[in-house]
Amino acid sequence: MKDDNEIKQLVIELTELRSQNAELKKSITSSISAELAAEEVSRYAESIVETVREPLLVLDVDLKIISANRNFYRTFKATPGETIGSFIYDLGNKQWDIPKLRELLEEVLPKQETFDDFEVDHNFQDIGHKIMLLNARRISQKYTGAKMILLAIEDITEPKRLENLLTESEERYRRLFETASDAIVLLEKREGEITHANPATEKMLGYTKEECIGNKLPGIGVILDMGDFQTTIQNLNKCGILNYDDVQVKTKSGQHLDTDIYLVDRARLAQCNIRDITERKQTANEIMKLNEELKEHVIQLQTINNELEAFIYSIAHDLRQPLRTMSVFAKALVERHADSLDRQANDYLARIGRSATKMNQLIADLLSLSRISRQEIVRTSVDLSTLALVNIAELREASPDRSVAVAIAEGLFAIADQHLMDLVLSNLIGNAWKFTSKTENARIEFGATEDDGKTVYYVRDNGVGFDPEYADKMFRPFHRLHSNAEFEGTGIGLTIVERIVHYHGGKLWAEGEVDKGATFYFTLTRR
Repeated sequence: MKDDNEIKQLVIELTELRSQNAELKKSITSSISAELAAEEVSRYAESIVETVREPLLVLDVDLKIISANRNFYRTFKATPGETIGSFIYDLGNKQWDIPKLRELLEEVLPKQETFDDFEVDHNFQDIGHKIMLLNARRISQKYTGAKMILLAIEDITEPKRLENLLTESEERYRRLFETASDAIVLLEKREGEITHANPATEKMLGYTKEECIGNKLPGIGVILDMGDFQTTIQNLNKCGILNYDDVQVKTKSGQHLDTDIYLVDRARLAQCNIRDITERKQTANEIMKLNEELKEHVIQLQTINNELEAFIYSIAHDLRQPLRTMSVFAKALVERHADSLDRQANDYLARIGRSATKMNQLIADLLSLSRISRQEIVRTSVDLSTLALVNIAELREASPDRSVAVAIAEGLFAIADQHLMDLVLSNLIGNAWKFTSKTENARIEFGATEDDGKTVYYVRDNGVGFDPEYADKMFRPFHRLHSNAEFEGTGIGLTIVERIVHYHGGKLWAEGEVDKGATFYFTLTRR
């Protein structure tokens, strides 16, 4: 009996052991399954994290880095070895010790589960200036209960730069829109309704901004021959701009304005600029009228010039004939009857001859002066130094008894008419030769200097000079500062020089003092 009771007790204990073993086995199996499930979830989560484009960090509660995705390493030029296990503020030689980041992790995040779009602006030693948008979330692992922080970092440096540029561009456009002198309205592209109008629109057309918005162009007096509006918009999308010239618009008060209008594509909208050309058109018409009048005056002036030329040649011919007669007979009287005439009569005949010669020279000078303004300039490279040497040689040949020191600069050239330049130098050097005839140690110089980027030529002498008060008068025809008894001349030479210089687009002026010589300067315009 006792044995039966012991057996029963053993069976009960064995049953309990089996039950405990089953529970233990169940517990062990459950633990293994949970661990395997956790590993599976972990791998799944890591796969998701690795595919995210933004850099991601996983931190523990002590703000040490548990893991980071590959885009974090790529963006911030870091390696796993220097990242995993590091205190976030020590990362990258303490480049991440950022006050704004500390504020997020130490002050903001502990008070709330998540935080979105926390902007951080920072200069990194390795990658330069960055603007980052931080999103943080406190999380806990389901199976282990570990507390963590998921930190997502979005680099918005370039989008921010583009946003700032866009903002600046929009601000500039707004200022231009508001301050433009053209009337500007913006049209939506479906039906052409006005969505915006600048202040110049009311000033030009008389319609307020409120009257314009929701209206169409014809409703504010702008009627364009554009046909179907949608076809016009399609053409605008292709070309970017459409021009409508000389369009007459009607203002709110009924006034008609002449305008140029152009449409500009603004992506979602079409910009219509209306430029008032009424005054410009009136000015253009007035200019056309003035041009017509000027043409008539030119024709009249040409007629007068032709008549004057004919008159000059006629006078020259009519004067030269009697002058030749006077000169011939005076010479004949001297040759045939000099012995029978007294001294006074011979002097009279000599004066008649000299006067006839002077008159003939004067006529020749007048003809030369009249030809200059009608002569066509043939511009070539003229060797002025050589022309000056030739003129000096001719003067020395005509007056071999004179001793004059001459200094002529070498290599002086000008783009001008060679014949006219010869006239300029022959007159200026001839005057210098003449007005040094009573000067001891006479000296004549021809050279050039620079003034404000222009070449200034000059002829200088140490002769009798002139009173500076008369510097401007000596270029007038027949105006002479010395009597004919002192120095012979017709008073036309400097007028000829001035006409030639002006004809070349240059300027002529003189400086001098009495008994201290004179200097004549002139410039020529290169064309």
